[in-house]
Amino acid sequence: MSALPTDPIRREHRHLQPHLEELEAAATEVGQWDKAAASERLPHIVDFFETHLIPHARAEEEILYPAVDEAMRVPNATATMRVEHDEIAVRVGRLRESVNAALDDWSVEQAAMIAHQLSGLSSIILLHFRKEEEVLLPILDKTLTVEEAEALFESMHVEREHLQ
Repeated sequence: MSALPTDPIRREHRHLQPHLEELEAAATEVGQWDKAAASERLPHIVDFFETHLIPHARAEEEILYPAVDEAMRVPNATATMRVEHDEIAVRVGRLRESVNAALDDWSVEQAAMIAHQLSGLSSIILLHFRKEEEVLLPILDKTLTVEEAEALFESMHVEREHLQ
């Protein structure tokens, strides 16, 4: 199989996949955790969102999405993707608040609320990645050379590092 110009971002998505699987597992299992298990696992999940996923999303907004808009010759063609990033960030903020409150007073109700939040986040993120991979990245594969794509993704990496 020949290399696609967007293979670097596809690899990055694959790198994020185990974290998303952990998110799904946590959504299923959190109701069975005691306070110690929740205190150990939930902060790491939220930290992953805040230090990796959200900077990844912001780098896409600054670098990747303008390239897609330009390739499509449609200003703001990626606007809905940006809205999804905003929703993910809002939900991560709510999850942080819920986790902080729950760890002070762990209960079945708190666990159920967090399970709901984790499941919702997982669904949004998985759908978002699928749209990027199946809709947006093929547009760039048709319009960018491998060298142009490499420069684009290097710019994203620099931007993401700046945001972390």
